[in-house]
Formats: sequence, structure tokens, C-alpha cells
Amino acid sequence: MNESKLKQHESILLRILWMVLFVLVWQVAEVVLAVAVLVQLVYRLFNGAPSLSVMSFGDSLSQYLAQIGRFGTFHTDQKPWPFADWPTPRAPEGEAPHVVAVKPQPAPATAQPAAATASPAPVTPQPVPAATPPVSETPPVDSDTSHGAADTSPSAPVTPPSTPGEEPKP
Repeated sequence: MNESKLKQHESILLRILWMVLFVLVWQVAEVVLAVAVLVQLVYRLFNGAPSLSVMSFGDSLSQYLAQIGRFGTFHTDQKPWPFADWPTPRAPEGEAPHVVAVKPQPAPATAQPAAATASPAPVTPQPVPAATPPVSETPPVDSDTSHGAADTSPSAPVTPPSTPGEEPKP
């Protein structure tokens, strides 16, 4: 047997080992895909639309299974993941996924490059009004009851509280 036939023979034996390994991986991935299908069905029944994350995972897992099939049928010599990158999910082509509304979180106070974000409008400083004692909304009650009725007219006009940045009115 010459040397090239020996290398080819070793090469095919190594390929057979990889194919057996990927057939075992196929069996596990097939069960995981079946679970993802069931989870997606239950999610769809309860939320009225499929989950985007399960959609994406299912698509990438099905692409991975296709890569295993292509390697096992000698369509390609490229071994699937972990020897290649994990397949990226494609855009959904079927039913629109369920979107979960997320409450906006305050932006972190980290510095970002100026080119990446729009510069905010300049803030003009507002004068801070002098501290004034709070004005009572209700007039004081006269405790002198010698006239038979309490005097309910206020002794000074009542002014509404001032808002920040506004000068108090006399």
C-alpha cells in the first residue's frame, strides 16, 4: 500500500469517527428541538403570538442540524459547531413574534463617544428663589368671640405658592 492510500484511509477513518460523534449530537439536538417546539406552542397558546427568543433559538438549532446533515452526507468538509461558529438565526418569515413591553430604564451615567450619541441641548441655569416661609391657604381664625361671631376675613391677602424659577409676587 502506498503512502497516499494510507493517508486517505486514515482520513476516512477519522471522518467516520467524527460522523459517529455528530450522529450522537444530532440525537440530543433533535430532542432539544422537539422541546423548543412544544415550548413555543404553549407560549403561543397563552400569549397569542410566538416568542422571539424561542423562534431564534429554534432557527439556529435547525440550521445546526442541517450543518450536521451536510457534513454527514459528504456535502461539505466543514465540521459543525464547535469547530465552526454557531449558526445565526434568520429573520422570522412566519407569524409576528410576541413583543414584551419593557419599562425604560434610566440611562447609566457613563461617558459615551460624541459621535455615537446626539449632544443634548445646553441647559441654562435658572435662578433659585429665596427661601420664603410657606403661606397658609386658610385664613387665621380670630379667637375674639366678644362680638358674637368670629371674624373670618383674612388680615392679609393670600398668595398662591410660587413655582421654582418664578419670583414670588407681592
